[in-house]
Order: sequence, then C-alpha cells, then structure tokens
Amino acid sequence: MNPQLILKDLQYTVDDHALLKDISFEQDSIGITAILGPNGAGKSLLLSLIHGLIAPSAGTLSWSGQPAKTSKQDRSYVFQTPVVMRRSVLDNLIYPLKISKTPKPEIQRRATEMLRTARLDNLATHPAASLSGGEAQRMALARALITQPKTLLLDEPCSNLDPASTKMIESMIADFTRQGGSVFMTTHDLAQAKRLADTVLFLDNGCLLEHRPAISFFAQPKTPRAQAYLAGEL
Repeated sequence: MNPQLILKDLQYTVDDHALLKDISFEQDSIGITAILGPNGAGKSLLLSLIHGLIAPSAGTLSWSGQPAKTSKQDRSYVFQTPVVMRRSVLDNLIYPLKISKTPKPEIQRRATEMLRTARLDNLATHPAASLSGGEAQRMALARALITQPKTLLLDEPCSNLDPASTKMIESMIADFTRQGGSVFMTTHDLAQAKRLADTVLFLDNGCLLEHRPAISFFAQPKTPRAQAYLAGEL
C-alpha cells in the first residue's frame, strides 16, 4: 500500500519572505504527480519539503501519519544535477545498499538488474565522473531505484538531456509506476508532463492554485494563471 501524503497550511519562510504559502492537499501517492509552475513558483522547494530534506516554517506534512523527516526509508530523491561519487558506476549504484548492510548476494542481484535496466551494464567499471549527462542521470535514477522505494521524488529529471536520454529516463519512471511505485516530479517540459502525469500540482508565486487530474488540468485549467502558463505567457 502506498503512503498517503497530507499537507496542511504548509508555509516556508526565509527572512520574513514567504516562499510557500498555506499549501494544503491530501493525496494517495499513486502514479505520477507533476509539480508545475513558472520559474520561482516554489516547485523544487515543495519537493524538498515533501521528502523531508528541509522542515516547514509552519503547518504540517506527513506520510501516512508520520513526519516526512522520519519516514524517508520508503522514498528516494534524485536531484536535478546528479550526485556523482568518485567511484565506478557500479560502486555508485551499490553504495546505498552497502550503507544499509544489504547481504552481498542481494547487492549483486540488484546491481546486475539495475545496470541492465539503466543500460549501463557496459559501463559498470568506468569512472562515474566520465559519464555523459544522460548516462549520469540514468545512474542517479538507478541508484535511487536500487533501494526499492515506494516513492520517487525527481527534480527536473530530464533537464538539458537529449531526446534519446529523455526517452530512457521516462521509460524507467514509467516501469517503476507500473510496478506499483509512485512519483512526484518537477518539470518545465509540458509535453513530458502530458505524457507521464496522472495528477498535477500547479504552483505560482508560492501558492498552490490547482491540484487536479492531469487530463482535466491540461484540457481546461481553472485559474487564469494556469491558463497563462499553459499558453506560454508566464
């Protein structure tokens, strides 16, 4: 069963400036949720709060009744710029399993499977720092998946990638959800959101203006700001 995400009156303030304002919604984390909005809307900030990387200034956020900070074991987070350790591709992948003291046979099984899934099996012994942008992002996603999370949080997972790399990343994301996982992702690529998203959270100026099924959001956005955003006017 996927955890339920509940936000109530969530705020995040820096130097008396509210970057996120009174955000409230409830959602069973099923399928893919795209977090959309113009630059500076608060998308990446909300994603960080959802995962528990930072704490809200006010309000509450919980996963199935548990605070985000203390319930991270079922979630994995992938940053817009992949985190690459100065090790081989294989060592980067298995690092989180070693930290969690996963048995060696299980580490080997999962690593072999994820290298194949990410199409990195021919690069397993290569230095991770030598990977292209698309390869590094696939490695980061594979490293997130290897821990077998229930939920993935992705910050612009295909930013600045070529179409072929984007297609591979999207395929990995779709496979994860078909196996029962859920995804929260920020993206500026509206075509990508239309292809992948089941639900949309639309932010503008730190406010949550729409939380709707993706098909109805794209067909008929309710708010003028969402209409302007989809028309390319923001």
